[in-house]
Amino acid sequence: MYFAILWKNPEISMVELQLVQAKEISYPKKGIVIFDTKYPQLLGQLWGCIKIGTVVKEKDLQELLAEVKIIGIQNEANGKHLKRTVGIRRYKLVDIFHTDKEIKNKGKEIINLENGLYGIVEWYQNIELYEAVDFGKPGRSMGMGMMPAKLAHILINIWLKEVIENWKLEIENLCIYDPFVWSWTTWLLANYLGYDFVWSDIKTNYAEQNATRWKSTKFYEAKNTFDVFTHNITKKLENELVKKDLLIVTEGWLGPIVTKSTSSQDIQKFQEQVLQLYKSFLERIQELWWTTAVFTIPYYAGQNNSLEQNISDYWTKIGLHIQGIPEIYGREWQQIGRKIMIVK
Repeated sequence: MYFAILWKNPEISMVELQLVQAKEISYPKKGIVIFDTKYPQLLGQLWGCIKIGTVVKEKDLQELLAEVKIIGIQNEANGKHLKRTVGIRRYKLVDIFHTDKEIKNKGKEIINLENGLYGIVEWYQNIELYEAVDFGKPGRSMGMGMMPAKLAHILINIWLKEVIENWKLEIENLCIYDPFVWSWTTWLLANYLGYDFVWSDIKTNYAEQNATRWKSTKFYEAKNTFDVFTHNITKKLENELVKKDLLIVTEGWLGPIVTKSTSSQDIQKFQEQVLQLYKSFLERIQELWWTTAVFTIPYYAGQNNSLEQNISDYWTKIGLHIQGIPEIYGREWQQIGRKIMIVK
């Protein structure tokens, strides 16, 4: 059995968790899930969860932690208990929702789950990778949304879940297509995870600048291919790079910049502008009848969000099957969040 510490968006984390076809799911404490899986080799890729590890019984801790010099634990009482009963040498109090570098690099973190069960953390989010993607980009613009690296990673994992469940393809030989490449965040994560990539956009200068920087980082995987062409999503896809084995992961246009002073009337106009672009995007997906697409649409905090319903009505009209994840990806101080959509 395995456990995961869910991220602040637990619904999204649970959808991503289905990449490993989680089963026998239970919730011992708020924010923690215990499960079994047939794909343990993919657990280290689930970065919509904060920490993931194996579930063990307390009586087995002494043998498993015999060579560990320092243990991370959540409270003093539990630390003293394990020092007395299991014989751990040294413990340090750590926050269950944060990563302690000393424990990660030199020790082991254990989580008190329930009824004599403990979790031993084996995988942490790769914060260093996210920082390399999100910060220091030579090409960036508030007008293009700047999709967070964590969100791009989650979208790829949800896409892989759909591929495994519905396409029965070998996940090692897949190629991702991003028709709204913007600053190339999706490619940076896809490249690190080992996937070939095709991208397009109406402008490619930001992506080209960021590609040059990425190649100089330790995360770049030179063995994975990438191709580019300039394309306006409102036009028919006719480039030879768009082939049958491509599947789409992207964040489309979030619309004009919104601030706290933006009026409700303007936001309704913005939603209509975004809708027209997404209608074209969905038409392109329909042309690629064999594909699966995972993408985001903007969600306006505190506003009447008609965009999702209007898009839903349109894709029903043109014959696409769509699924939305109800939980919104966003931060409290942001005026625009993202809603994840899946077209099958």
